[in-house]
Amino acid sequence: MKKKLVGIAFGSFLLLGSALNVGAVENDRNCDDFSSHEEVMAFWYENGYSAENDPHDLDRDNDGLACEVSQSEYDSYVANQEADDSSDETVAEDETEEGAALPNTASNGPLMMLFGAGLAGAGSLLLFRRKTQDA
Repeated sequence: MKKKLVGIAFGSFLLLGSALNVGAVENDRNCDDFSSHEEVMAFWYENGYSAENDPHDLDRDNDGLACEVSQSEYDSYVANQEADDSSDETVAEDETEEGAALPNTASNGPLMMLFGAGLAGAGSLLLFRRKTQDA
């Protein structure tokens, strides 16, 4: 009977953990959220997204271009950005500000850490309890 209750408790814990959708992107962006192709390209370029790295799913056809921007538009945008970047002063690595804000893609996953700690604790509890019953 106790094993059945423990199984139900763990099953409901796992179901609850999977239902929390911890992998969702905060502030998910869609193509409709941008007013122009220029704005889409700026967002895409500044975040370093590509066909393999597209957490907002802006590149539905996986061609490496967000929201159906043409290749020539994106190439000219990147060329302008790189020209602007080369004219800016470069900051030495030791002069960068510590404690700056993390990018939008960063996460520390506290819910997943709590979930893992709970599973580890429950597993160790069952292990120690079994050892005392067998002895």
